[in-house]
Amino acid sequence: MASLYAQGWRQGGLLTASLPLDAVVLGPGGAPARDQQEHSRWVIATQDCELDQTDDDDHEPAIELRPVFTVGAPSDWGVRSARYLLREGEYVHGSRPRTMVSAAVLSAPEVLKGRDPDIAASRQRGFKTWLGLRYDRPAVPEALVPLAKCIASEVERKRNRPMGLRVRDVLMQFDTRLALVRFSLFAILMDETDRDATRGWLAEIATCVPEDLGVADQLEARSAEGISLHLIETSYAADVAQLTWRPNDPEPQGAE
Repeated sequence: MASLYAQGWRQGGLLTASLPLDAVVLGPGGAPARDQQEHSRWVIATQDCELDQTDDDDHEPAIELRPVFTVGAPSDWGVRSARYLLREGEYVHGSRPRTMVSAAVLSAPEVLKGRDPDIAASRQRGFKTWLGLRYDRPAVPEALVPLAKCIASEVERKRNRPMGLRVRDVLMQFDTRLALVRFSLFAILMDETDRDATRGWLAEIATCVPEDLGVADQLEARSAEGISLHLIETSYAADVAQLTWRPNDPEPQGAE
């Protein structure tokens, strides 16, 4: 007998296995009904300490798996967004159903055959942060949604420029103490040497924001190692996917 951790399973570990993905919806008769689907690509969301404390033959469904998607993958890593990029072309979405399995399921030979090499350590750390932020992240105040949506749209529009392709993510902060809202943008870089060029890229984005929505304050570019926890906790992702509104309703209601 060994733990799942001793078996090699880690939070952020990927696997391929056909498993049920259940949700509860309102059925045709107006009563709650099961919406059961099959999904084949997963990432482990349970923490390493719990994996270490769970025997590999345990039959309690205590291990959380998140479905991994490929269609519509984001171009940035999305640590503060609804979608988080685990590796190129594969991502998780915060509002999608998830499933719970037993340790014995992960120990089954058919499932073990589908285990992939672990994702990069930086992606694993980002995934842990993303999971925490999905449960404790303030929504964009309703009055700031038009400004946030405008900035996010401009970031998305300029993503395919040479400089945009070298930016992992863009974070936004807002200062509402004055009558005219001031906003700051922080680019998370893949390479520290791109700082000056990236500030110019952010300036292009800032100039496209109408002054009646807000004016730019601080424009900064930093490597992932130079981003503080405080900045992450007090910022919003400049990602259109983070701004949500009701279906068929053209006006956004706030962030997820």
